[in-house]
Amino acid sequence: MFYRLCNLVLGNGDLLLSPYLPDEIVDVQILRDLRLFQTPSHWFMEWHLPSGELWLSFAKVDGGYRLRFEKLADFFVSTDGQKITYQPLSSVPSNTIRHLILDQIIPLVINLKGGEALHASAMLTEEGAIAFAGNTGSGKSTVAATFLQAGHPLLSDDCLALEEKDGKIYAMPAYPGLRLWKDAADELFGEGRTHTAVAHYASKKQVDIEPKPETFCSEPKPLKRLYVIADPSESNGRTDIVIDPLGQRDSFMALIEYAFRLDITDKNMLTRQFRFFERVVSKVSVRKLTYPRDFKFLPAVREAILKDLEDLNI
Repeated sequence: MFYRLCNLVLGNGDLLLSPYLPDEIVDVQILRDLRLFQTPSHWFMEWHLPSGELWLSFAKVDGGYRLRFEKLADFFVSTDGQKITYQPLSSVPSNTIRHLILDQIIPLVINLKGGEALHASAMLTEEGAIAFAGNTGSGKSTVAATFLQAGHPLLSDDCLALEEKDGKIYAMPAYPGLRLWKDAADELFGEGRTHTAVAHYASKKQVDIEPKPETFCSEPKPLKRLYVIADPSESNGRTDIVIDPLGQRDSFMALIEYAFRLDITDKNMLTRQFRFFERVVSKVSVRKLTYPRDFKFLPAVREAILKDLEDLNI
């Protein structure tokens, strides 16, 4: 079967996304492959968890890239981004593989195929699409969830693909689901509601959302504003909500910081990405959002953002 995610048509029957017609041209074919992957001679990049533990390693191999999630799975991504094959360890459950593909590999493939994606969540408001970017644990999904609770449809969670068309920057829809820590899921959606685990190694919960217009926007929408969420440490002891405009330089640096990129040694990709983000900051205003990390403040955070959006109509 075929599925659409971030304007890519994926060929795989196990991802449980909204199906598309079988005559769609597949952009990315995803297959499980039990044959041995080529052993890389060098890992050119490594990502580590805050604890210092190795999380993800990158290597160049014949015909593409090998990506290794420690103690979970290996992936091969072809140079053109049209094929993903994976080899999970036998003990790794299917929901973990689904998470790694959708939320970790696909954002990198978007970049490899010439697109750009941000570590951000996006919602649709009456003024247009808005996005929340930030580090892991900054509260992107939680802020997005409070907008959903108030009747604003979700566009994407944790990965926002961007495209430029007719002089505008568009936010591309992902899939109808939010990933929240258990306390946030219980607070916003009720303790009695059952949520599946995002992955077996993490405590985040997958909050599934009905794919209907009032809860999930399945069409690209012009991105009107991007909010960079300050780290929780910056709001310690504060009870106020602050939204500060960022200048073009700081806006550009924020986009670079939260952008996905597969091959940091690819100079052509870096040049393309820099030029694209230069155009983004010339068309989309960027704000820094600082707010107290207490659930009781979330409605006020939402209202402060909606108030901030009013100048878009001036």
